[in-house]
Order: sequence, then structure tokens, then C-alpha cells
Amino acid sequence: MTLSETRDKMNLFWESANREALELKDSYLALDRLHTLYRGLDSLERELADQVVAEWLLSDDEAKRFDAVALIRDFKIGSAVPALQRLADELDRSKDPGAGFEREKVNGLLAELTSDGTTTT
Repeated sequence: MTLSETRDKMNLFWESANREALELKDSYLALDRLHTLYRGLDSLERELADQVVAEWLLSDDEAKRFDAVALIRDFKIGSAVPALQRLADELDRSKDPGAGFEREKVNGLLAELTSDGTTTT
């Protein structure tokens, strides 16, 4: 599977799970489904999925960014550090009222990943 195919598959999966979560008023349903999907990937698929999750960090969709941060934290996706740093920089410049809170969360995750020797790359 290519990066483009993985991106399409994961985006469709996220959209479907997120839509269902909204319908059921279960804010963590999409994330639970993403955890299940990610756990079922082999190592090559995970490498591609990690790239897609890092891309999600720069999404305009706050829910998608939330899920990306959670996946990166839960699966210790060290290859996402550059995208996390870029997101932190964007949040520093943001006028959005929630940017400060999100920046704190991102900075905490960056600290975890850069000080923890168990991250994946």
C-alpha cells in the first residue's frame, strides 16, 4: 500500500468513525476505533499510518488534531516530533481562544517524546 492509499483509507475511516461518534454523542468513539485500527497494522503499514497521523496534526479540524495527538501519545510515535513542533509554532501565533490550552498539550507531548527513549521512528 502506498502513502496516498493509506492516507485515503485512514481519512475515510476517521470521517466515518467521527460521524458515528457525533450521531451517538460519544466523543471518544472515533479515537477508540482508531486505536483498534492502528493496533491491527503491521510494521510497514504503521510507518505509513504514522506519516498520516503526523499530517493530521496540521489539520484545520480540531477533532482530527485531538485524535492525532492522542494516537501519538498512546503509541509513542516519535516520527511525529517535527509535525508537533510545527503545530506548536502555529499555535503560538494563533489568536484562537483554545490555542493556549492546545499548545500546552502539544508541548507536554513533545517533552514526553523527546525525553523518552521508547519512541518509535
